[in-house]
Amino acid sequence: MAIFNLVLGLILLVFGRKLFWLFVAIAGFLFGIHFGSYLLPDQPQWIMILVALCAGLLGALLAVVAQHVAFALAGFYGGSYLALVMAQSFGVGRVSTLLVVVAGVVGAIIAALIMNWAIILISSLVGAGAVVDALALEQPMNIIVFLVLATVGIVVQAKLLPQPKEK
Repeated sequence: MAIFNLVLGLILLVFGRKLFWLFVAIAGFLFGIHFGSYLLPDQPQWIMILVALCAGLLGALLAVVAQHVAFALAGFYGGSYLALVMAQSFGVGRVSTLLVVVAGVVGAIIAALIMNWAIILISSLVGAGAVVDALALEQPMNIIVFLVLATVGIVVQAKLLPQPKEK
């Protein structure tokens, strides 16, 4: 699963905004995998994958059909996933469901207010989190790698934004 997270994280770092529907699907999948393991800890692996696939498919469908709702959902997925990964990466252990929901709501609000930049920021943070999670680095190296990757993702995606045409 680590190589899968690594590849998904790298895709989000570079193409999170450009392939918005894919970002929502990947973020939903990653959120589903991590949150499913907290909600349903004693269930078989295939249940976790099914929950993750459903969350990802829901996000991708909304991204195509209702983009504004999908922006908010992507923000929720991203904020929630980021809370889970950060808690795990920084050694907090289990994180409360309330914290995950609050982080998701904050992500949703930010995404709805400043869509393009919010998606760039959230996809870069989620991508960096997925890569750091896959690499399983020791502290403080995981923090340094996370910050460097998030910054690179933001810069790369900002350069890929469509430039306004001069009159």
